[in-house]
Amino acid sequence: MSHVSPATIKSFPPRLLRAGIIAVLIVAVGCSGEAGNEKSSDSRANASVASDQPGAVEGCAAADTTPIELAVRNFITSATPTAQRFLAIAGTDSAVPDVALTILQDKGPTYFYNSDTVAQRKIREKLAVAGPYSSLLVVYRGETSSEAGNRVSVRLGGQYIGGKEDLMPAVGKRYDIVCDAGNWRIDSSSEEPPR
Repeated sequence: MSHVSPATIKSFPPRLLRAGIIAVLIVAVGCSGEAGNEKSSDSRANASVASDQPGAVEGCAAADTTPIELAVRNFITSATPTAQRFLAIAGTDSAVPDVALTILQDKGPTYFYNSDTVAQRKIREKLAVAGPYSSLLVVYRGETSSEAGNRVSVRLGGQYIGGKEDLMPAVGKRYDIVCDAGNWRIDSSSEEPPR
């Protein structure tokens, strides 16, 4: 194979040089695509092997956070009255998981709320200054998974803080979320009594 010097490259017309570079890139992408296809068929084979094992669900990972995301999103969008701000408890077993906190923050201003009365008073003052908007404290009441891993129940509750709805309980809900054709979806929801 002959060696091409930098001076030779400079003498090529720019259009031919670009065409050569594009041809090399197409070949490189084509080769990597084949390797990627082999890899994805390997992962599909591994997934089908994994789905034969007890507790594995094809297409729905056991540690997936989608069930809690679906439940929290539905809980806050179906709450009556509609909340424009959200509160989350910090540092207790009633605290919503981090992924749920992100959903609250995406929906509206979100504040941390705890059992310390001085901190509660400060948050209430901050909410009052910000305006007369409904503020919903979302409380996580836990989740359970079926033995097969294809069904998750998520329980949520809460109450309104500040304004005319102050201390009004939010309707608690239990969401039954199932893995259906490789995707999580809410199968049903039912109301739970407030605590």
